[in-house]
This record gives sequence, C-alpha cells and structure tokens, in this order.
Amino acid sequence: MSVAIPDLTEAPGYRLVRPIGTSGAAVVYVAMQRALERQVAVKIFDSMDVEAIARFEQLLRTNARLSHPHIVGVHQIGHTTNGQLFHSMPLLLSADPSLQNLRAKPLKVAALLRELLDVLGYAHRRGIVHGGIKPTNLLFDERGHARLADFGIARCAAELGRPHPDGADYLSPEQARGDAPGQRSDLYSIGVLAFQLLSGSLPFHGDDPVATGVAHVEQAIPRLPPMVSPWQDWIDTALAKYPEQRFQSAEAMADALTAIDGQQGKRRPVRAAPRGAPRTEPGAAPRVHVSRWLVAGAALIVTAAALAGWATWNHHRAPVVHVAAATTATPVNSAPASASAQAQSPPPVDASTASPLADRVDVLVTRADALRAGGHLFLPAGDNAVEDYLTALFLDPGNPAARAGIDGILAGVGHQLERAPLDRKQAQVLSLLKQGDLLAGHAGPAAVREWRARRTAFAKRVGDAVVGAARDHDPKRLATLKPLADAVPAIYPAGFDFAVAERTATIPTAGTQLRDRGGPLLVYVPATAKAPGFAIARVEVTRADYAVFAQATHRPASTCVEAYNPFSRLRHLTWQAPGFTQGGDHPVVCVSWEDAVAYAAWLSKTTGETYQLPSDSEWLRAAQGVPKGNACQLGNVDDVSRQSAMDNDRWSCNDGAAQTAPVGHYAPSGVGAYDMYGNVSEWLAGGSSRSREFRGLSWRDGSRQTPLGRKGSADSDVGYTNVGFRVVRVIDPAHPAPPLVSGH
Repeated sequence: MSVAIPDLTEAPGYRLVRPIGTSGAAVVYVAMQRALERQVAVKIFDSMDVEAIARFEQLLRTNARLSHPHIVGVHQIGHTTNGQLFHSMPLLLSADPSLQNLRAKPLKVAALLRELLDVLGYAHRRGIVHGGIKPTNLLFDERGHARLADFGIARCAAELGRPHPDGADYLSPEQARGDAPGQRSDLYSIGVLAFQLLSGSLPFHGDDPVATGVAHVEQAIPRLPPMVSPWQDWIDTALAKYPEQRFQSAEAMADALTAIDGQQGKRRPVRAAPRGAPRTEPGAAPRVHVSRWLVAGAALIVTAAALAGWATWNHHRAPVVHVAAATTATPVNSAPASASAQAQSPPPVDASTASPLADRVDVLVTRADALRAGGHLFLPAGDNAVEDYLTALFLDPGNPAARAGIDGILAGVGHQLERAPLDRKQAQVLSLLKQGDLLAGHAGPAAVREWRARRTAFAKRVGDAVVGAARDHDPKRLATLKPLADAVPAIYPAGFDFAVAERTATIPTAGTQLRDRGGPLLVYVPATAKAPGFAIARVEVTRADYAVFAQATHRPASTCVEAYNPFSRLRHLTWQAPGFTQGGDHPVVCVSWEDAVAYAAWLSKTTGETYQLPSDSEWLRAAQGVPKGNACQLGNVDDVSRQSAMDNDRWSCNDGAAQTAPVGHYAPSGVGAYDMYGNVSEWLAGGSSRSREFRGLSWRDGSRQTPLGRKGSADSDVGYTNVGFRVVRVIDPAHPAPPLVSGH
C-alpha cells in the first residue's frame, strides 16, 4: 500500500497506525481508540469542501441509526485537526480474501447473498438505499458473516466527482444513464456480485467507466459457467435491464434462492449430533454417513457433466450432440427409442433410501449401464449415463465399472470426432470436443491416451483444411474454418501464420480464375500503383451467351454493317445472321455499343454483382503479355484463309479461320485472357453517342495493325461484323472479389 499517513492529520481520540484501503473519497486506517485501547478502523474523507463534508456527515448520522447484525456500525463521527470528516467503526476483515474463498462454492454464495439481502430488506423498509454495493463496501466479522458498510456514501462521492475506481462495474443500467438509484438498483448490484462469485469474472466490461456503464445498458446478460448454470434464471432476473423486470424486493430475491439452495428464508444453525450418535429420524432406517457438502459436490460435478458439452460460457448455448456408444456407429437421440428401451432402465435411484454407500454406487452404475445401452448418454438431464457414472465416481473414486462406462462413452465421442465435418455443424463439433475433454478428466489412462491422439489428429485435420483454403486463396472458407481453428486449436505446419494467410487470401494473384454464381469465367488483373485491380472475362461474349440475354430481355437486333462497305446495309445483317457461318462458341458480332452495355447491365442484375465494359486502360492492362511469334498462331487475323481481292495487307500464313473462330482457341495474354490478339475488336466503356471506341485486332486486320495499337470508333447504335465485346467485373471495398474457381 503506497498511501501514507498525512503528517498534519490527526483524528482526536485515535492513533492512526497504518492505511489499509482507499477509495475515490476516503482513506481507511487501522487505528487505536485511546480511551478504550481497542483496535478500530477509521475512515477519513479527503474532501475539504464545506458542502461535501456536510453531506457526508448527514449520511454517516443516518447510517449510525441503522441497527442490524449485518451492517457495519458507526462508533463515532468527528473531524481531524485539519478539518477533514472521519468516522470510526469496527475493524473487520477485508472482503477480497473472503470472496476468493467463496468462488466455485455455490451454496456458500447463496448463504452470503441471503445475509446481504436480509440487511438490504431492513434498510429498504426504512427508505434507505445503498446505491453503491461493491466488494470494498463488504466486510466480514471473525465468524465469517458479512457486514455491509457506507449506505449512500458511494453515490454521494460520485455526485461530488470522486467515484470509486471500481464503482462502474456494479452500477445498475439506470445509474449508468444518470438516474438516481432505487431499491432495485441495489438488487442489480447484488446480481453483479453474485455473477462474479459464481463465475470468477464480472458480467460486463469496458475500457473505462463510461464504456463499462454502456455495457451494463446495452450488452446481453452473459451465460454462467456450466457448473453453476442452475443459477442462470436467477441471474437473468437480477440483471434485467429495467427495474420493473427484476426482483421487486430483497425478500423476493432471497426467496428465489430457495430453488437453488433449498433453504427457506434465513439459514438456521444446524445442531451437531452427539459424538458417535447416528443421524436418523425416529422410525427411519440408518442413513449413509455422507456429508451434505459431499452430496452437494457430487451434484455440481454431475451438473457440469450434463452441461459442459453443450453450454458455451458467456456466449450462447450450442446445439446438443448426442454421441453414440463406442459400439454403435451413429448418434442416438436423447429420447427413448421404444418401449423396450425404457424397460431396460431400472427405476430411478432414490437418494433418501437407506442403502449403504457401496450399494448406492452399484445401483448408479447399473442404471448408467442401462441408460448407455439405450443411447441416453448426455440427455435427458437427470436421467443419463454420464451423470450417473460421474456421480458414482465421485462417491467411489476409481470404481472400475463406472470408469469402464466413461471409457466406452469417450471412445464413442472420439469415433464421432474422427468423422465430424469441418465446414458445417461446427457447434456440434465443439460440443464433441467439450464432452470428450470432460470425460477424459475421469477416464482411465488408456482411454485418455486414445482421446488425446484422436484430438491431435483432428487438430491437424483442421490445420490442413485451413492451409488448403489459404493455398486456394479462398477467403470464404477461411472465415468458415476460423472459429473451429481457434477453438480446437488447430495444428499447422511449421511456419504457417493464420493471420498472414487471412490477409493474403483476399488478394487473388494475377491470372487467378474467378466466377460469380451465374457469371462468366473471369481472370484477375492485379492493381497497379495508380489503378485498382479488376477481373475481366476470360473470353469474349459468345453467340450462345448473347442468345440467352436476348431471349430473356426480348432485345431486338441492331443494324449491322461491314467495315468500309456502305452497301452492306442493304443485306440486313444481324447478330443471328452476320453474313457468314458461326457456331455458338464464336464471339458474337453485329452488336452495337448500346447492346453491349445492356448485356452488362443484365448480367449485373442476374449475378447481383457489378459488370461493365472495360475502359481503354483496363483493356490494355488485360492484353499485356501476349507472347511473340507467328501471327496466325497467336490469333485469328487477316490471312490467306480470307480470300478477298481487295485485301493487300493480309498475313501470308493461315490461322485456319476465314472469319470468326471459336473463342479461347489461340494464345492468351499474360493474365490468361484469350483473343486479345485477333478474332474480333471489342467495345470499350465511355465515349459519346457518335464516337464509341473499340480496341484490338479482328479477323479483318492484317499486318499493318499492331495488337495493342489497333483502335477505332463508331456510332452507339450500329453493329459491325468484326466487333464484339467482353465484360469486366468491378472489385473494390464494396464489391469483394468473386469466389475462386475450384481446381485452379
């Protein structure tokens, strides 16, 4: 403790020995009361403000009039030599060590809460609200009974700008919103304290008092650990966001504990029986000599066994997985399958019967064996094999029959885990892991080794699946596997980093093949320093593709002409009849710029993603990297196969096609886009109605044109026999990359 006793501070009638605690408004000292030579505690308020001193003093005088065995009494109120307010009180034990001793002891927690609720009921009936219940205001006497201190002090200190650092952890939602506390605000604080004692942590957290207050107002009530889950309904009522939804009085809150600890009202002292005397009722048979703490402990372990497999602490209850016994290959439902299965189960064990301990264990094991044979492993609660086996092991540690039963069920869980899917039903898989880990804590060495080996193999299987998703640049599957990988946890090859894989999986590499549902096959074109990445169709839009669009939209055919031939208008050329033979896998021609834009809009609506014509720069980026070589091997260009008397710049080679050729037949570009060299020129985005641009070589272009230099323009509403188009898929923060194509 770094707090020092101020040199100028003296409390008349007391000798300050050492500081033992501090809060937002005061420091508490161990002191000697000079007149009576007794040790006491002295709390000195650090405020020198006259109004503040008056308010604190009035509260202390009110507290002094409260007379209850569980209230910290006020011995004397006075002022130090430098004018600070102080009061003396009994020197009691700090709450911290005592509260630590209560954790994981639900029955003792219930006893403590009854004492606190008893004193709150006393104060509330007198119109007094505490307004600041927290561990620092909770003390214990030498017999371990709770005492509550500082009624109204915490609230007053907060109003004066001197709140306790931990005060926000226990404040009710209405106090967090700035409203004055009422009686049910105190009951909320009791609920927070109860949750902390039962779980070992506070129900709501924040980075600062303001964030903590917001958490009390907005966050859902968390779930208790499995071992104390019977308390959840009580906690849910105690921590309700609105006062009218909580217990309406301290007495009602205490009465509700009866469903948990079985006590009616205040706890009554139990008189010890004479040494050696049997504990029996008149006329009753002798009882098993088992302490109630032993029975309570067994009940808690059984509860943990029943719930640990499917209750997720502080989150939600996951679906239950019914695990088959080791000899069966499929899960068994928790409900009896038939009347014969019910007949196999012996009658329930009556805890009040007068059987010896060994007989009771035998009955438990016999019933557990029958329940296991009927497939009732973890359900229904209170009537399943795991609960009975674990209770038997608690009462008779090492019981071979109970241990064998646990070993068999654990083997069944391991068998289920080996076949568990990774991409679906993950909640059930996590339940298997929880159930197996619970059982392994009570199984024999050989069964535990087998479980650990299966668990390790499963962790490696999850790790391999994650590595595969990262290798395939599949961010969707990575996201699906992440919760399972974190929970198991997954075992990865040396050097693998999930965080790095997660970042890089969302960035396809150049040429990665992608496809939206209902969309064309795409190839990825990476971003540059000045332009974002995008995906472009691997091939031009084919006649078959366009036919689907035209039929779906009833779009009429546009006017079509041959380049440099004004008389071609008289031939009434269309995309269905361009003047030469085409197959469904040939690029569509005789479509106008307006047709191409309409197709992209239809495709966007069909897939739910954004498609458009490529810009000039996008087309050039996608066309880079076409290999060098024989023109007729690189693409479909003007060559000897096209026998035109007016053509004087044809290549002397033969590419095998007089007009258009099937798409994807010649050499691709660097990113894997086909027909960027020949076949048809392609419409580009932008331009004006009288000047829509197209780019790239077509089957009519010969040796005087360069692949990346060929560019022309035309009207928006006219198609040409040598101009087609392809689409690009927008990729940006609002439009994530399409899924990768499996196998590429």
